[in-house]
Amino acid sequence: MQALVSKITALKRRIQYLESIPGISFISAATVIGETLGFESITSAKQLTSFAGYDVVLRESGSFKGKTKIIKKGNSHIRAVLYMPSMTCVRCNPTLKQFYQRLKPHKAKPIVALIAVQRKLLILMYTLWKNEVNYDPEYEIKKQQEPKALAAQDSIMV
Repeated sequence: MQALVSKITALKRRIQYLESIPGISFISAATVIGETLGFESITSAKQLTSFAGYDVVLRESGSFKGKTKIIKKGNSHIRAVLYMPSMTCVRCNPTLKQFYQRLKPHKAKPIVALIAVQRKLLILMYTLWKNEVNYDPEYEIKKQQEPKALAAQDSIMV
């Protein structure tokens, strides 16, 4: 796979964007790109999560309230290849580690929180691929520190 990817410089460069995420290996990145055909027909993150089978379905009917589960009707290869990287990301990626630690106590089983990390990791891979940027571990911190203009303040200054 590496020999094939190294022949195409644009593909090699874009896979390196995905490998910049701590916990994502070449095999994981190449498999996700291969299964989605380079996100060619994917137009949104919601469509991607549905394609991979990470979208949540509610089991309700009338007064019956069932459990929410992922649908699992999507691409099982993507879900399988993201399992181990999500476990690594929970240990070494500060953003996803914090996300996992926040979800874990509220879920019945830790695997549910790990699946949420897999979904978030897939969306992160999609975003880096589309924007052609490397992973920035301080992105969330920078985003929170940005000054926010309030709509009420803008209308008073006019």
